[in-house]
Amino acid sequence: MKPLFAACGALLLWLLGTGAGFAQQAVLATQARPVALPTAATPAQSPQPFSVSGPQDLVVTVTDLQFPSALKSATAAVVQGGTVVASATLAPPSGASGSTPPPAVATLSLPQANGSYSIIVFGVPDPSTGAGSFTACVAPSASPTSCITADSFSGNLAVPPTLDPTVSTYSVPLTITQGGAYTVSFADLKFPVALAPPSAGGTTNPTLAIFQGVTAVALGIASGASVTLAPGSYQLLAVAQADATAKAGLFSVALTGPTGTTSPLAQVFPVGQLAPAARVINPAAQALTLAVTDYAFPGTLASAEATLTVGASVLATAAAGGGAVNAPNAPAGALSLWTYAAPGATAGTFSADVSSASSDLYTVAQGVDQVGSTSAYAFVTPNPVAAGSYQVTAADLQFPAQLAGLSFAVAQNGTLLAPPGKAGMVNVTAAAGRLVLLASAQPPVSGGVTGSGLFDVSVQSGGATPQLVFDQTQAVSNAGVLFDAQSLTLGTAGAFSATLSDLQVPAPFGTLALVVSQGPQILGKIFGGGSFPFNASPGTYQLTFVASPAAGQQFGLYAAGVTFAPPAITLTASATSVVDGSPVALTWSVTGASGCTAGGGAWSGDKNPVSGTDSVVLSGTTTYTLTCTGNGGSSKQSVTVTALPKPAGGGGGGALDVTSLAALATLVFMARGRRNPSASGRRG
Repeated sequence: MKPLFAACGALLLWLLGTGAGFAQQAVLATQARPVALPTAATPAQSPQPFSVSGPQDLVVTVTDLQFPSALKSATAAVVQGGTVVASATLAPPSGASGSTPPPAVATLSLPQANGSYSIIVFGVPDPSTGAGSFTACVAPSASPTSCITADSFSGNLAVPPTLDPTVSTYSVPLTITQGGAYTVSFADLKFPVALAPPSAGGTTNPTLAIFQGVTAVALGIASGASVTLAPGSYQLLAVAQADATAKAGLFSVALTGPTGTTSPLAQVFPVGQLAPAARVINPAAQALTLAVTDYAFPGTLASAEATLTVGASVLATAAAGGGAVNAPNAPAGALSLWTYAAPGATAGTFSADVSSASSDLYTVAQGVDQVGSTSAYAFVTPNPVAAGSYQVTAADLQFPAQLAGLSFAVAQNGTLLAPPGKAGMVNVTAAAGRLVLLASAQPPVSGGVTGSGLFDVSVQSGGATPQLVFDQTQAVSNAGVLFDAQSLTLGTAGAFSATLSDLQVPAPFGTLALVVSQGPQILGKIFGGGSFPFNASPGTYQLTFVASPAAGQQFGLYAAGVTFAPPAITLTASATSVVDGSPVALTWSVTGASGCTAGGGAWSGDKNPVSGTDSVVLSGTTTYTLTCTGNGGSSKQSVTVTALPKPAGGGGGGALDVTSLAALATLVFMARGRRNPSASGRRG
């Protein structure tokens, strides 16, 4: 598992239209995104934003449930888009005393609330258990304990495997439509090995509890126990501990209710360092094959295995070197593919493939690290590629610094298509199916200090007009750097503007930066916050965030977004002053506009939204203005030409001054060029 990208929340990806724009039209809507160090508990976020048809006065109360133990510290924030609306630190109620302190609480006011909001909770669990839980109650200010069920939720904060590699916690919503007695059953699936034995006190592993809001319905549930539940919404909280050596495990939980009811839960949960399951869609009930491959890149693994499950049942388990295993009765629908590997002397990579007799259904690949300076990575093209030739590229983006080393390989169906090599480009011939891209990298080192960097792997089709079919940016760092990444798909070409801001919750970052890239090409980057412009064509791009924390900081909240940039206009006059009544040339160039309109003196009407030159006769000092509109809004640029008095006397109209002669010469030259555009090509 790679905990480099520690961020919660769904990615909001907008495809662009080509119609008329409006001011600062969003391409990627600005959203608050939490990040955490790999050694910190992953911040918890409301499962989905809650919408308020306002204005309404609301209050959000976040309470430490003290299950399985009280949180050491926690901070809650309510965000709307890229703005922090309210934030507070959880603390015991004022005046609290006694040997058993009451739960810590944070109250966040939302006066005149209107629109969509999300709740984010950052926290440090008690080190003795490595896990804690909380509830977030959204209620009217006039009745703060009357939680709005659809908007409220319970969550867990747990230390990641880098601190306690054996403990995992879960908060699972349960919807009970028919009241009655429900039997709670759970089982250790012993993948890759059995969970840790129950504690000396006899506590089951896993430990389960059911809450309704902030009320405990059942604690320390034993497998096979019966719990009476009325219709409503509940939360199943679970804590499990994996074997201390394997640091990974898998267990199932199922609830069965009164006769005729549908089970509200039948699910498998990973423990410790076991990677989350890949979702495999089986199009029809059929026999499937599961195979695992150790690529021995950059080194051989001690072990690699996978198991395929549906609901709370195991269909098949396979290991590298043990051959493919059949799942003869796989049902149609969604299946879960779980994988586990133990490193050898160095980092390594492996893949697990699920196939039917007629097609390759799914491939998952992973890198497995060993203690040292080299990390291993594996990527799978999300869609199968057509049979043919492809260009695969691995490139060091040198942001924020150059990597100490980078190598890569390409595989398909468990076989390397080309021998491993250094960063660069390799041509491969692939069969129809998914490609697996493998990489090993070392972070930058300067003055004995390990830093951070980025690399990119991409796949392009062959032929005269290659197309980008896969692109992935990956961070390489030590444990003291915050990273986040998201993809951006553009449906039209144009000028764009990316923004970055530090939302300073629960504390400001030490430093922060954002880079926009496509394959090995960097289009723009910014340090510290603000915005930067970039031009792009239709396609998919990567936005990568990197930050260094301030002293003692484990978490942070930032906002990033992309909009169309307002039109950029350059407007110049052939002279800043001419004799009144003389001609002057106005020249302009524009980017990011769909239409332009002129104004000032005799200059008016629609103008070319890209570039052009007009000749106008000056009548008094005049300010000429060009206003242009596009997807990014409107912009205007002005230039002022000062009218000089006509010279006195001089033979029926006076002589032209030097400025007027220069302007006239310019216009004559331009007129000749328009009448005979190829003249310059015949000279010489």
